[in-house]
Amino acid sequence: MLRMAVGHSDDVDAADAIAIAIDQCRDQLDGLAPQAGFLVAAFDSFDPSLLAGVREAFPGCALMGSTSSAEMSSTSGFLEDSVSLALFASDEIDITAGLGLGLDRDVDGACRAAIAEARSTSDRDPKICVVFTDPGIVEPQRTLDALAAALPDDVVVVGGGSARHDLGSGAPSWQFCNERVTSEGVAVLLFSGPVAYSIAVGTGWRSLGASGVITRSTPRQIDEIDGRPAIEFLARYLDVTGPASFGNPLAVREVGANQSYLRAVTGSEAASGALSVLGTIPVGSTVQLTTATTEDILSGTRESLADATADFPAGTRPEAALMFSCVVRRMLLGSRASTEVELARTELGPSVALAGLYCFGEIGPISGSPSSRYLNSTFVTLLLGS
Repeated sequence: MLRMAVGHSDDVDAADAIAIAIDQCRDQLDGLAPQAGFLVAAFDSFDPSLLAGVREAFPGCALMGSTSSAEMSSTSGFLEDSVSLALFASDEIDITAGLGLGLDRDVDGACRAAIAEARSTSDRDPKICVVFTDPGIVEPQRTLDALAAALPDDVVVVGGGSARHDLGSGAPSWQFCNERVTSEGVAVLLFSGPVAYSIAVGTGWRSLGASGVITRSTPRQIDEIDGRPAIEFLARYLDVTGPASFGNPLAVREVGANQSYLRAVTGSEAASGALSVLGTIPVGSTVQLTTATTEDILSGTRESLADATADFPAGTRPEAALMFSCVVRRMLLGSRASTEVELARTELGPSVALAGLYCFGEIGPISGSPSSRYLNSTFVTLLLGS
């Protein structure tokens, strides 16, 4: 048995919002004691007292999470400036949490500490690692590789970048576990034991124009494509970079990968011709510009949900869905952003509990890649059952 209870409120008073979410979870748990859960809250709504409230209501329940750009659930749909709480109860699966501090000083040490804490209360083999971390603190793929090194080989890492409401703010985002809150951490939630699951990613963006090969790159920067300044490749199609170009990310296919992922271009340097990107792209990767309409973006949501449903283990059914979407998708969808969670409800049916958030980049597996990848402009679906 695996049950996920979800509470979700956008009450203007944070204390009232978490009280509502707690009551909603308690009703859905129907007497079951939750092992662990995650809390996501709008940056402006977050206060450490939210964590204390949940811990007081459910003693012994480990709690992790992060701030988010917007939140979604089966309880309240799509909301901004809200608080969402997902609690897990199971009689055969261990759900445990951990937090590594000082990611900016010691990536490997922080990731090892987070995993060690989460594994310290379970003797079962971990299968899934949900992670929240600020992608602006350390090059995000570096963090994911360190997590992979700290975990057994067959553990899948999925999650998102902790966020603020908008991309332009220079304020930190928060990660937390139990009573600890940090802006420079990595928070994890491990599912260990006989958990049934499937994961799928979808974007909806379509390739446009010629492809090129990355011939020189540095962390968070593309220096050359096809031996020429990278800006020349982009200038064939776009005369701007940064937020104005977020609707046209690069499709990236790494050497040996069977699937591409998206990478947003955040800026350019005229003198060197380099492009700034949210995550490093390895030399040898093939890149191509992309484009998408609103319907294309929503088709990516449908693709992720449908593929996860089709890949779920035969003979079982999902009980819960965790969804990680991108702040760029929210911005581009505008008034239709709520359609993503509505599609999840339609695709998965009323019996599957839903919880999710809008992130600063998403995390999920890419076919043919050795570990999960840091993604942009993507919808990631994780289905869970027992």
